[in-house]
Amino acid sequence: MHSNNFRKAAILVLSLTTMLIGGYELYLRHLGYTISFDDSESIFADKKRKIYLPKDDATVFIGSSRIKFDVNTELWRGLTGETPVQLANVGSSPIPVLKALAADSLFKGKLIIDVAEPLFFDLSGRSFERPQKCLDFSKNETPAQRFSFHINTLLESNFVFLDKDNFALSALLEYLPIPPRPGKLDFPKYPTEFGLMNFDRNSSMSNRFVDHDQKGVKMMQDIWMQLAAMGAKAPPTPEPVIDSFIRDVKLKTDQIIARGGQVAFLRPPSSGPLWKGEQMGFPRDKYWEKILTVTGCKGMHFADYPELNKMNCTEFSHLRQSDANVFTKKLVEVLSKEMGWKFKANNQ
Repeated sequence: MHSNNFRKAAILVLSLTTMLIGGYELYLRHLGYTISFDDSESIFADKKRKIYLPKDDATVFIGSSRIKFDVNTELWRGLTGETPVQLANVGSSPIPVLKALAADSLFKGKLIIDVAEPLFFDLSGRSFERPQKCLDFSKNETPAQRFSFHINTLLESNFVFLDKDNFALSALLEYLPIPPRPGKLDFPKYPTEFGLMNFDRNSSMSNRFVDHDQKGVKMMQDIWMQLAAMGAKAPPTPEPVIDSFIRDVKLKTDQIIARGGQVAFLRPPSSGPLWKGEQMGFPRDKYWEKILTVTGCKGMHFADYPELNKMNCTEFSHLRQSDANVFTKKLVEVLSKEMGWKFKANNQ
């Protein structure tokens, strides 16, 4: 008798749970939301395993959110016939990943390094935390964690509500109008459709966000300008320290090139007052040009190309999807024609 009651209760709970979850999923899809993957240490580790693909089969990208947003990985795959290995991290420096790749004697591939000056030249170590956490996880990942990742991926690729950053209960609670704690800088939660991410770790702003969410766009503009203002208050880094830092970057790129790898630097677009501030804080001749001169590597700066230097980053720092396509095509063209890089699609 008790067993029968328990079975009925279990069926009722399961039915209610299924209805609630199913209703939530249908509601989100009705609102127009789409699949977005969690940018976890697990998905970083999954991509990092691809750095060992043959040189003619893959290109690795490292840096900050700009290269994550501005290089369309699916278009890259179609244009080059190669696998894009996206190892950039939002709000982060490429240096920890560069050091890891340089120290890995098995990595001999093509590498593109995103230079967002406020992060690339951040010597405080704050912008190292996220990439280092991802690197540590990928080094120590257990078979059980890898198995869980594949299960999670199967579920994430089919259900919108599993977007942990936007639709989980913890994420929804962040929308509550709770005032910041005294003495602590609390940024508002990013708009839901600002940073959608696919399985390649390619991020993008939805067209709906760019074209219709004026409040969300203004919020992101304010965040970037607030961060820029904080950076402007910091004391300038002495030039000898910058020179020493760039020489250390050269040591890392030299290690990769000595093994037969290829390295190029990339300066993606920014615009509006953010771009003006970056030019003032990081004069091109003292930073970008010095990187190329000291390392001996080639680079592509968006300001050198008419079809790129007029692009408008909606929220000052990242390209909308249509412009990211133009940028990706130009990047492949420059790498092929100006830098002599060979891609699989060109050899078939």
